[in-house]
Amino acid sequence: MNISSDTDLMSWKKPGKITEPSDKCIYRECDGSGTIIYRRDNGTEYMTFCKCREYNQLLHEIKTAKIPEDYFHKTLKDFQTNIYQSVDSIKLAKYAQKAASRYVESFSEMVKMGKGLYLYSKTKGSGKTLLSIIIIYELMLKYKVKPLYISVVNILNELKNTFQQKEMNFYDLIQSFKQADVLVMDDLGVEKTTDWSEEILTQILDERMSHKKPTIITSNMPIAALEQKYPAGRIKSRVEKITFPVPMPEESIRTILSKQENDKIAKMFFE
Repeated sequence: MNISSDTDLMSWKKPGKITEPSDKCIYRECDGSGTIIYRRDNGTEYMTFCKCREYNQLLHEIKTAKIPEDYFHKTLKDFQTNIYQSVDSIKLAKYAQKAASRYVESFSEMVKMGKGLYLYSKTKGSGKTLLSIIIIYELMLKYKVKPLYISVVNILNELKNTFQQKEMNFYDLIQSFKQADVLVMDDLGVEKTTDWSEEILTQILDERMSHKKPTIITSNMPIAALEQKYPAGRIKSRVEKITFPVPMPEESIRTILSKQENDKIAKMFFE
């Protein structure tokens, strides 16, 4: 099969499509392979790439980044500030949304500074995780970065599990946390603090600080409170250096959404 250049393709009119569309392609334009084959009037064939090829590549990057399925393809448009109930919460949500948007726009400068964001609020379900994942998804789209999302609890659990597993050793795993283009460390502070866990987190933060790798952290406490959580004192100073603090609303959108869903179900059942 001859694969022609774009210039060659312009000289041929009404090519016949050979590839049969399939449900394996989300656009139903190819057979799921990511390529479309055409036949010209003179019998020669040429190939073009289907739009699903780029989509599948993005999907692969999302899975590699360990983004939970519930958060697939979430953008800044999906962060709804008007879902919060109080005036103060809406103001904080808009501030956080603007900070996230500006961070994405200024990412090249943020990389030079080695700066990430620190999203915090005491309330569970306030939107911290959603906004952190939205940011790395936007960065994937705009800058083709290779991010990694993981909760701090899972960082420590996965590292512990390497002691029993032979597939991946401790060094390789901790390097993946240290070297990711952008690392989201979700729920810093909810894990049980030990000398070992504090040392591991310090290593990761220290390496990322030294190499100016942006880190986005979510937590249920302000940066100042990290000094009490981590008595060795090294985590607070590193977080201060590598992140810009962004307060989030003290209101659970998870609770609000659950109530809305239950109200909808109640209407279906009883009205």
